[in-house]
Amino acid sequence: MTNPESEPVIIIGGGWAGLSAAVRLADNGHQVRLLESAKQLGRRARCVPFSDHTVDNGQHLLLGAYSETLNTMRTCNTRTDKVLLRRPLHWKMHNRCGLDVNLKTPRLPAPLNLLFAILRTQGYSLAERLQTVRFMYALHRRGFAIDKDMSVAALLAKQPTRVISTLWEPMCLAALNTPIEIASARIFLNVMRDSFTRRASDADTLYTIRDMGRLFVKPATDFIESRGGQVRLAQRVDSLTINNDVIRAVQVNNKHVAASRVILAVSPMNSQRLLSGHKALASISENLQQLTYQPICTVYLQYPPSISLREPMIGLHGMTGQWLFDRSFSGQAGMMAVVISADGPHMRLDTETLAQLVSDELAESFNWPEPEQHLVIREKRATFCASVDVDSLRPGMTTPVEGLWLAGDYIRSPYPATLEAAVRSGVQCADTIIQHSKRKPA
Repeated sequence: MTNPESEPVIIIGGGWAGLSAAVRLADNGHQVRLLESAKQLGRRARCVPFSDHTVDNGQHLLLGAYSETLNTMRTCNTRTDKVLLRRPLHWKMHNRCGLDVNLKTPRLPAPLNLLFAILRTQGYSLAERLQTVRFMYALHRRGFAIDKDMSVAALLAKQPTRVISTLWEPMCLAALNTPIEIASARIFLNVMRDSFTRRASDADTLYTIRDMGRLFVKPATDFIESRGGQVRLAQRVDSLTINNDVIRAVQVNNKHVAASRVILAVSPMNSQRLLSGHKALASISENLQQLTYQPICTVYLQYPPSISLREPMIGLHGMTGQWLFDRSFSGQAGMMAVVISADGPHMRLDTETLAQLVSDELAESFNWPEPEQHLVIREKRATFCASVDVDSLRPGMTTPVEGLWLAGDYIRSPYPATLEAAVRSGVQCADTIIQHSKRKPA
């Protein structure tokens, strides 16, 4: 009889969660077989061609607090200092008339760095700065915890309107990809706590010098395969075979593949599809069906090489675009990426109209010419909607089925749908399997 431990761990999904699980398992001597239904790895952090370059399917930004992501990249022998540009938090918001708000964190221990930055912020009155510092101090005293979840808008009810519109609202959209009127204050506070209260470097912004394929996907794939693991593309998992609440096999392209240990690292929609019909997994499936989603739109604009910013990123206040990234820091001179988080009127515009609207706003604000080329990428279900009490719908990593685990940025955790959440979930699944194997008798 086949020893289940001799079978490779089956990982369904080649996004960052699945790849991170595979890297961790391979690094600890476990055989893995990663199955991806698409013809390309990376899922929502994949690469697409544009102009003479390769760009990501959306402009991504990492934070210094992304410890598990950085550790996993180092495991894959990636020199993070060579592929990521690290900068202290510098919050610059521009409106159509020029610089609107300028906040820069000094090199002080957290949380003093943020408090001093707020006190010295250009663009706020003294009363607005003091009120914001008092708010942060009150949050810090209670450990950034609240007894009952509420909307971020309700949390900010007593904050100055200008500070909300130029600091807290953009921060919430960037972190949770959810409008403040419905966004979970609990999740928002978790992000603030881990970014601003532990180490000053946690608030650093990390800009990707390389595209996501070269940053993580290829190094992870090479690492997995160098340890004897398998990475297979165009492998659609049609169903799971579960008997007596134990995983037995997966059906891949209508073929039966024996499996005693499976990590399901796909989108919540695909997870729901595979979990439905299994009685033991009914409650998880029903909760996943209730999740809603928010889009992210990225508009890439190719200008002449002379067009540039003084820093890699600035915020846009009162415009369609919310964040403007200068891609010259990654060797793509003259290319700009404009990010628009969450739903809004822009999602009802056709591609040409949206690109023209964004470029017209930049022309008015920075006196730039018309771009030479444009590319609009819309991820309509980029993240789950991090709304009030959404954690009650997010499943845990373990399931009632023996040998089946869930991974992905939607898995219950303190964080919203971010790369760090995805990586952590994959690593935690892998660690559970590793520890379980160590407890098995030889």
